[in-house]
Amino acid sequence: MLKKIKFLLLKKLAKAMLHAIVFSSRVKISGQENIAALHRENVPLIYIFWHRHILCVIHQFKDSGARPLVSLSSDGELVAAVAEEFGMNPIRGSSSKGGARAFLHMVRCVQNEKAAVLITADGPKGPARKVKEGTVRLAVKTGAFVIPISWSGTRVKVLQKSWDRFMIPLPFGRIHFAFGQPLRLDAGAADPDQAGDMLAEKLNRLEQSL
Repeated sequence: MLKKIKFLLLKKLAKAMLHAIVFSSRVKISGQENIAALHRENVPLIYIFWHRHILCVIHQFKDSGARPLVSLSSDGELVAAVAEEFGMNPIRGSSSKGGARAFLHMVRCVQNEKAAVLITADGPKGPARKVKEGTVRLAVKTGAFVIPISWSGTRVKVLQKSWDRFMIPLPFGRIHFAFGQPLRLDAGAADPDQAGDMLAEKLNRLEQSL
């Protein structure tokens, strides 16, 4: 019971803190025009981002019903709970655990539900900035548009000892959240490694442009 109460308090605290941080910040959003037409046409979309950017991504997609892929780890439990607090519907699994089931679930979400799927392209454990093969496979199989997303801030705490140098926005700064150009992977020509490198380059360039 104490463990459940602690978990409940943690997710509520995380939601309140993230709301407060973003509310106190000056937020700029760019690139929405890149996806406006796709939204109007109800086209399935796969949003990809680096693991270090999770926090502002969760807030940006609040109350959207988006389907973030979250690992089955203990850390993933909290991330999934916070995502649910923000009105999202997580899919649980990763390349190391529950991957096959999660992949099929994502395929159904994209093809049947036309849901927006959110994927940390370098997975829950890295290596950092290396796009996982599952991201490429999902894009090729579904034919969905892939949209890189990223953010930067003037007041950010970077966890230097974490594998991905995780970013935590701080209050009273400026946050720039950006949507990149949508793209599709050609099912007939997409080599998984080359496609992964191309997506990584798109994400890195978007981040560097902020």
